[in-house]
Amino acid sequence: MADNADPRDDEDDEKDAEGVSNEEPHEEPAAAEAAKAKPPKTLSASKTLTTKPAEASDVVKGARPVAPQQTTQSLVKSMVLFVVVVLGLSGAFALLGVERGSSGARGANWKVGQTVDVEISLVAGDKRELSCAAADEVAGRHCAFEAPNKPWSKGDNTDDKKVLRPYTATDNVTQFLAAGVWSEPALAGTLPAARFSIKCKYTPEGKIKAPTFHWESGWEGQPRGEMLAGAVSGCTLVP
Repeated sequence: MADNADPRDDEDDEKDAEGVSNEEPHEEPAAAEAAKAKPPKTLSASKTLTTKPAEASDVVKGARPVAPQQTTQSLVKSMVLFVVVVLGLSGAFALLGVERGSSGARGANWKVGQTVDVEISLVAGDKRELSCAAADEVAGRHCAFEAPNKPWSKGDNTDDKKVLRPYTATDNVTQFLAAGVWSEPALAGTLPAARFSIKCKYTPEGKIKAPTFHWESGWEGQPRGEMLAGAVSGCTLVP
């Protein structure tokens, strides 16, 4: 049976086997070439992911945010400047208060025993309305009252040269206690109906503690601080 087989059949089988083995090596390089020509989609996706963070970083760089340290330094500088201004104003007002409040006469640096020139603002009714209340006396001079609504009970209460009254200078700041204003010859005649002023020599003789003033409107609610008290002389009416 084997001897009757056709030799051509064996040759065809060998050719078929060689054909199969020869065709397979040609197909594999073609597939590799196709893979290189068309990269996988995952590669393009990875490229997209890497470009987005780069664009975001560019935006952040363009914004130029203020550094926290610079903001803190600016705030500290502002606070320091504010404190310096407040302290400066406080010192200026304190110095001004010392100058105006020296010896109890606001606006004047008068001393006890010193004779000074002063221009006093008056109205005719001040002779009746102006009074003060205090328990102290200076060089035999005292207020008309020991306390508000309590007349002086330690001696003469009618002598103008002994009775102290509150007066204000024409600067509307300086205030002091003085006796003898209404005894001056310059005020003996008819006085102006409107407000007027007189120039006098004033000699502080001491200090009165916590006097209370009586003006045209009545008694003040709170006593004043320590104030100079003395006498006037040589008054003249200002035209």
